[in-house]
Amino acid sequence: MELVHNYQVSFNELHTEKFDYIIAASGYQKRCTYLAENLNIEGSDNLVISFNEKTKSALRLENEKIFEKLGFEAIKTAPDEHSDIESMMQRICSGKVSRTLNILVDYSCMTKVWCATIIKYLLKNDFHAERINIYFSYTPKKVNALSQKFRLKSYAPLIFNGEKTLKKKPVALIAGLNNNLEMMKELIDELKPSSIYALIPFFQHDSEYNQKIIDNNAQILKNIPSEKVLKYPAERPDQISSMITSLCLDLRLDSSVILIPQGPKPFSLVSILLSVRYPDVLIYDLKSKENKTKEDPGLPAGKPVILKSVFCLDEDEDY
Repeated sequence: MELVHNYQVSFNELHTEKFDYIIAASGYQKRCTYLAENLNIEGSDNLVISFNEKTKSALRLENEKIFEKLGFEAIKTAPDEHSDIESMMQRICSGKVSRTLNILVDYSCMTKVWCATIIKYLLKNDFHAERINIYFSYTPKKVNALSQKFRLKSYAPLIFNGEKTLKKKPVALIAGLNNNLEMMKELIDELKPSSIYALIPFFQHDSEYNQKIIDNNAQILKNIPSEKVLKYPAERPDQISSMITSLCLDLRLDSSVILIPQGPKPFSLVSILLSVRYPDVLIYDLKSKENKTKEDPGLPAGKPVILKSVFCLDEDEDY
């Protein structure tokens, strides 16, 4: 399959669309059930990915019970595991026979690896369908801008990129900033990029969040020219895509571009989709030394944000 189009649609469109499959993720935040509880999910095959680790978290157990009550079939896997996700996609791939397949993916509480594996599978495998419409849904949460101090354990390209080494060009780093200053500082110290672009999220439902991120990352930002510090609308994946695509296309001519998809999940999603078209842009995933999950109720803060991606057979891209 080939990725043909990405464009943002309204949440209302989900109420008029018939889905063959709905894929959600159950986690430690309340928002992970919001879409499933506020959408007619009858008539579709409903799957929920959940963590296979033992937990005493009352909220996570409650979320899993909600999905079970709604009729979702659970797929247990580890946060960085992709083989179980591939098996799930194989099941979908060999399932319904139709010219067009509609899939709704709620990635609000998915790990980057799970989301990237779904996209990778679409590109690398054959489906019965000629066209696949994927609606990627993200439910914003009431944000928590407390500074974190996780240390960097490792960094590596997401499973998407086959290219493991940098070209012999200066490194240009496009860093999505979040509340974890330490990991980004350590990464910058190791990579020693020739140029750094800092991308800072702005939420409509919390206008103070942008300034909190700036304050929490002051040690990094003081060394970056102001024209390379860019604000992006976290609830507009279409605008995020345009911004980082334009930036990467300019930089990749003379630099090895590394994109760090930290911050709100729409930034991660469009980063992964960008790497489909430009595999020489490396998408690095950062791993922390800390394994404990920070308490964050993740209460929903508005209607889901939807990005529709259209995949077609290579020869049918004008379909």
